Order: sequence, then C-alpha cells, then structure tokens
Amino acid sequence: MLRRILLALTAAAVLACSDNTGPDSRADADLNIVQQDTLAPPLDSMVARFWAKVGDGREVRIEYQPPLDSAEDFLRFEVPGDALLRKPDGSAFQVGDSILITITVVDQARFLFRFEPSGLQFNPEHPARLKIHYSLSNHDFNEDGAVDSDDDAIEHILDLWRREGTTSPWFRVGSVKFEESDEIDANILSFSEYALAW
Repeated sequence: MLRRILLALTAAAVLACSDNTGPDSRADADLNIVQQDTLAPPLDSMVARFWAKVGDGREVRIEYQPPLDSAEDFLRFEVPGDALLRKPDGSAFQVGDSILITITVVDQARFLFRFEPSGLQFNPEHPARLKIHYSLSNHDFNEDGAVDSDDDAIEHILDLWRREGTTSPWFRVGSVKFEESDEIDANILSFSEYALAW
C-alpha cells in the first residue's frame, strides 16, 4: 500500500513538472509510433477482454509469451470500482452495472492499441489507468542503426497519443514516464485508439 501511495505521489510530481513540448496534435503520417524489438517474444494475445463492473475494481493484462518472466507486462489496464461514468449510449452507470471491455493490439510490431466499446466514458475524478511497458521496444527509436544520445532525447519526449478514428488526427494524452523502468502511465477518460509515440 505504501509503495502505491509513493508511486502515486511521484507520478503526480512528475506530471506537474513535465514539459510536453511540441504540437498537441499530429496527422497520422507525422506520428512516430514506437516499434517492438525484433527479438522480443510474441505477445500472449492480440485481444484481451474483461467485464468492468461498478463497485468492483478490475484489470486486464497482455503479457509476453515465455520464456520472458510473466511479471513483465506489455500492457495493463485498470478500471477502479468507481471509474465507470457513462455507457456508449450516454446513459449513466448504476450500481451493479457492468460492461465488456475489449483491448486489441492493432499491430504486434508497434505499440498501437484499440479500446472498445467506443463512447465509453470514465469518471475524471477516478479515471481508468493504462500502463505500458516498453522495455522490449526497439530503443533505436530513430532507426539510424545505433542506440545513442539522439535516442535518449527521443525517449524523453515519448508520450501516449489518442485518436478517434483511422482518419482523425492524433492528440497527446499526457502521461507519466518512468524511464528507469521503461513504463508509461496514463489516465484514460474515454475509449478510442492509443499509441506510444513521439
């Protein structure tokens, strides 16, 4: 419990001090989505589903297949018991309501995900939480054949981006990055397509 509190405080401090320079929106052709390392094991699934329920915190994980230790998640999505706000039709969730959530890895070679059902909204005061581990990404982010200071600079500006549809522009979500553990954490308020990118 103490560890969770310390992580939350650290995340809040980093978010308050973060400097998200650059444009807040980009066309698809201008967004650089992080690539998986070619030596990374395959994911255990390209699709994950679970029932989120009012009053009952739940989560889903997508992990790498063995031999990688299962403690290394590719993606973790958490929905606290008080996070569900509005159904896709706009009606409010009531006590005991539940909804099937689907997360699809759009391309196993890239950090690109689709969350459904579209239109689902979470409580801004108690949002859902997405955690992405990119330790098995290709750390040669600019793909110039060498992992160097240019790639370190790119890692500093990695963020979570979202778009509403395949022809829509991408918008920066804003996240907390823990570079020492190659992790990005972000609050999620609604469903669409998300990417780890710069």
